[in-house]
Parts: sequence; C-alpha cells; structure tokens
Amino acid sequence: MNLFRRVINHFFLILGYHIVRTDSEKNSPVFQNLQSMINVYEYLFQKYRNHETIPANANRAELTARLLGTPSSEAYFIIEAISRINKIPGDVCEFGVAQGETSALIANEIRETSRKLHLFDSFEGLPRPTAKDELIDDFFGLGKIEKYEGTMNCDKKMVIQRLQEISFDSKRYVIHEGFIEKTIHQEINLPKNVSFAYIDFDFYEPIFIALNFLHNVTPEGGIFIVDDYDFFSTGVKTAVDEFIHDKNKIEKYYDIEIPDKRFGCFAILYKIK
Repeated sequence: MNLFRRVINHFFLILGYHIVRTDSEKNSPVFQNLQSMINVYEYLFQKYRNHETIPANANRAELTARLLGTPSSEAYFIIEAISRINKIPGDVCEFGVAQGETSALIANEIRETSRKLHLFDSFEGLPRPTAKDELIDDFFGLGKIEKYEGTMNCDKKMVIQRLQEISFDSKRYVIHEGFIEKTIHQEINLPKNVSFAYIDFDFYEPIFIALNFLHNVTPEGGIFIVDDYDFFSTGVKTAVDEFIHDKNKIEKYYDIEIPDKRFGCFAILYKIK
C-alpha cells in the first residue's frame, strides 16, 4: 500500500500537484490557507453587511469547505441569519437535507443554544415537478425537468453520520422522513415555534407548502433562506414570489432580500410582523 501511495504521489508531482488529506490534517498548508481565507472573508462579510456579531467558531472552516450544493459564500448568509435570531424564540429547520453537509453547518452554529434542529427530507430524491417548474439550469444534462424526478436521493444514515461527526446531541435533532405534503399533516413532532429555516426543496410545490407551514409557526424576527431562487427550476422563484405577494397583500408580513448572484442564487425572507 505504501508503494502504491508513493507511485501515485510521484505521478501527481510530475504533473505539478501534491496530494494532501485536508479533511483530517488540519495542520496541512492547504487547510491553513483555507482557514486564513475564511477568516478574512468572515471579517469582510461582516463589514459589508454591517453586522459584527457572528461569533468565532473553530469548526466553521472545515464544515464550510465540505459543503456540497451550497456555496461557501451563501453559507455565510446562513451563519449570519442564525446569529441574528439569537433573541428570537424557536427551533431551527432545514427542508431538503441531502447528504447532511449543510445540516452539520447549521447544527454547529446552534450547538451552544438549546434550540432543536428539525430536518425534513423524503430521502427518495426530488418529487415530480409541476407545471410551474420549468428547467432553467440543466446541471445534470438530463434535457427535461421531468427526468429529475427521483434524482439527488441520499441515505438518511449519511445525515446522522455527519451530525455524529460533530458530536451534535441526538436528542436535539428530529428527522422528518417523507415528502413534505405528507409529513406536514401526519407527524406529531413538528416544531411549534421556528426562528430560522433553510429551504432547499428545488421545486414549486414543496417550497410553497414549507413556506406556508413556517408562516404559522414563526414569530416576528424569524428568517427564512430559500436556495436556488431563479436557478434550476422556475418553481422556486414562483413559490417565493407568490408566497410574498399573498402574505403582503393586506398587511406587510415580510421583507425579501435577493443577494448579488456572485454570492449564490437564493432569497432571504425576514418576517417583520
């Protein structure tokens, strides 16, 4: 095995590369460089946002580096939102957890609180799209949005493993398994109060259902971040826009922020009433 590793390392050295196990060797130059960049980004991000209450966190660099599907830049809007709701009562939710990398990031940010983490996912992949879901970004090259049904499915054990790896108390998280239109009506352990939610359901119907559920359990000051706004499927933007229009048509309940697309494609909803 050692001979095999030396051969592989020598091959990549010829090409000008050096293999480093950054996930386990935190003293490696690659990880140290990443940590340095994250420290600078975190400082500049807080100045840019006029928000200087993001607490230091030793695990944040590694968890941010491991993210899949969620850009590191977007992750900081999640981190900032969680720091902003420190005085708002309620648990934290993630709708669409995939392999659990973002779940671990969120769990790490609420570790020092008493909040519970509610994780919603079918673990069967994406549902059937509706007529409001039209393909914008065909990142798997499938040609039609209908072909995405059932894709992106992950094993629930992966999520549990990710939470175990950061030693997040198993009594502080609840996994709601199944498609949202069923779990939202059938489960008895749903959160009664929610202060923050990250929604990554990709299609119109599950996002619209999740937002309407959250509306009824979130107090003033709560924050929702909806991923893939105006990306992948038109259904995401449609669901968010319809929800905001419906809730704000008589009295204004929400402010919405759409960050620059250089940070990622997502919308931030602030409940103001």
